[in-house]
Amino acid sequence: MKYWDSPAQAITAFLKLMEKIEQDEKLLTGIKKINQLIWYDYTQNGEECSFWSDCRNNQFSYGPGRPGDKPNLTLILSADQGHLSWANKINAAMAITRGRIKIKGSAMGLLRLAPKSRKVAKLYESALTELGFQDKLEI
Repeated sequence: MKYWDSPAQAITAFLKLMEKIEQDEKLLTGIKKINQLIWYDYTQNGEECSFWSDCRNNQFSYGPGRPGDKPNLTLILSADQGHLSWANKINAAMAITRGRIKIKGSAMGLLRLAPKSRKVAKLYESALTELGFQDKLEI
């Protein structure tokens, strides 16, 4: 991995982002409209390198590892590609088209949030800074 010292470090950063999203009412309202259980599968970087978010039934929860239920959408990518995606340094739609991000299920709901990618990137930057990972922002 280019940006992470370990798979656990990457998941810590991604879960901190989820915490930031949970605290942003406007963004959270949009996220809940996805209405899907999403598994972010970075396991090519280690079996424990994944997390899930559940936006079903107007709720929002998240956690490390595989979700307990079958996900509606699985995003398969490296932790480095995840980092670049959350930092808004790659175009997610283009990465899907080029096979850098593989999907299982419908990504339409997620793609509707593409206009919010700058807002998510700001929250991600804040999350990395709070964790003392600001060196990861030197992309």
